[in-house]
Amino acid sequence: MSVPVPFLEAQALSVMGGLAPAPAGPVTGEALRAMAGRVIQEPGAICTGNDPAGLFASGRARIERGDAVWVAAEADLLNLDELRAVAGLDEAQAQAGLLSRLYEMEGPAFLRRLRGAFALALWDRRQRALLLAVDPFGMRRMYYASDARGTAFASRLAALRAGLAQAAPIEPATIFSYLNFGFIPAPETPFTGIWRLPPGHVFHVRQGYSKLEPYWDISYPEERHREDRAAASMYRLSHEAVREALAQSDPNEIGAFLSGGTDSSTVVGLMTRITGGPVRAFSIGFHEDRYDELQYAKLAARTFDASHHTRIIKPEDALDALPRLVEAYDEPFGNNSAIGVYFCARMAREHGVSRLLAGDGGDEIFGGNERYRTDRIFARYSSLPAGLRHGLLEPVLLGLPAGVPGILGRAQRYIRRANIPNPRRFYSYEFHVAQNAAEMLEPSFLRQAASTGPWGVLEEHFAHVQATSELNRLMYVDLKLTIGDNDLFKVTRTSELGGVEVRFPFLDRPLVEFTGTLPPELKVRGLEKRYLFKRAFRGLLPREILAKQKHGFGVPTSDWLRSHRGIREMARDVLLENRTAERGYFRRGVVERLFEQLVADSTPFYGDILWTLLMLELWHRRHVDGPGLAG
Repeated sequence: MSVPVPFLEAQALSVMGGLAPAPAGPVTGEALRAMAGRVIQEPGAICTGNDPAGLFASGRARIERGDAVWVAAEADLLNLDELRAVAGLDEAQAQAGLLSRLYEMEGPAFLRRLRGAFALALWDRRQRALLLAVDPFGMRRMYYASDARGTAFASRLAALRAGLAQAAPIEPATIFSYLNFGFIPAPETPFTGIWRLPPGHVFHVRQGYSKLEPYWDISYPEERHREDRAAASMYRLSHEAVREALAQSDPNEIGAFLSGGTDSSTVVGLMTRITGGPVRAFSIGFHEDRYDELQYAKLAARTFDASHHTRIIKPEDALDALPRLVEAYDEPFGNNSAIGVYFCARMAREHGVSRLLAGDGGDEIFGGNERYRTDRIFARYSSLPAGLRHGLLEPVLLGLPAGVPGILGRAQRYIRRANIPNPRRFYSYEFHVAQNAAEMLEPSFLRQAASTGPWGVLEEHFAHVQATSELNRLMYVDLKLTIGDNDLFKVTRTSELGGVEVRFPFLDRPLVEFTGTLPPELKVRGLEKRYLFKRAFRGLLPREILAKQKHGFGVPTSDWLRSHRGIREMARDVLLENRTAERGYFRRGVVERLFEQLVADSTPFYGDILWTLLMLELWHRRHVDGPGLAG
């Protein structure tokens, strides 16, 4: 890989740069426009002259250029007062050199002091060293490509690809991952030779050598706690996290997502207690009853006297927004709830709000996912006496024909799933493509793509975490995949498209670290989820919301694919076109069968698979083949 002159495209990129043996001089606006292929409005630039580095940033990014250290960072830091005190800088001085000063004082260890979202590139001129880093949870992203000829990096994948001298080929294994997850887990990207920095990691390049290593990760020491004191600590740390998330914001320009679920309602409730006034909250709903939860959002809004704004999303809205969503996600992304987040963020922007607080992360630190309770049910099987399990139940039930109806069939399926070791059991109802790969995928693609399959990344996270209990191991997997690879990307990128920034108070590090000390029985006790959380917040939340099932921002795309003519015909036109088949991913007739199964099955199962395929093909057409949603 050769690294050309680095560039910045102002609308799509916040941090961009390159490190190469023979850098060019300062980059002109004309050169930037030629590389990016778009109009660039006065990009800020830091060029190196005779030094082997270039860092560029848009108006949103933090720029620091000192004698020894240069920094370009896309950052939304929550503890600026604390950081300024550590660095010994007043507010004016900190604007010019806070991050570089902290680095000069502590080296890369300064990253552990930062609270909030960031992706940064730092060039140490004395050591001739490049440092790339992202925040502990993946609120911001950084991509890089590096070999003996140079290193290039960007906070947007599309920008990095445009800056490389040669087009990076598609990586089949990561497309296979996407078909199962609906996203691509870090550190991979859809392109060979381009990587994404995992959350909480730093990438060093110095004198031709590179190293990727973590600077922070959650652990689960699972200490003993008095229940009342632990509940008080959970409330206090959550309160502090929301208070920090409200800092440095114009009170007239801040609001909150409100799905009506436990976490978003808690955020709105704490915001109300902290500010002492009505909070602006934003909710979306649907005409499809199975997906509409506005009644819970309205209940939370009434409870906290919030200024509540709502919108009903129709299939025509989704169809209209789809080209913009495809444009925003420069790597394949199949989470259909991005539609709901987009319209909620856009509604907030229309009401003068520039920053929203979100409840993402609460399930994964407090023990709120339904899958945790489901796994507890299957885990109970191993507590039965071994003689009963292996001597009677399994010989009788597993000896019956597969698919036997009635209670015997349910018992048979229960035993089969209970005997699958975690983390595979945790995901055993997912990964439809991997479990049917031989029937669904073209043999040539399958040979290139399938090695460990989607289970490899699960097992790596599950084995890596410092935890004793299986529940905390599963919560760690969710924190990495569901949060770091999926939900944060969905919310930040889609909210940016809607014109607002987002903060995630439940991913404040002190709060997350505290929940790591909690034993599993304070998270899920018996079959009760969020055991300690419910005790910590029972004085804040309505009883109905504490008791409700999780829903979030689910979107009825499966219903729309089945019944809405415009969306159904668009999806069929795209997925059944020869151009799609020529990608070589699926065997002939597979997509047609999925459409048939969608009609025959009233659940969202096959519709979700088809939506994942649709977003992959639209991504190909926009970000690989060239501009145009379907052309």
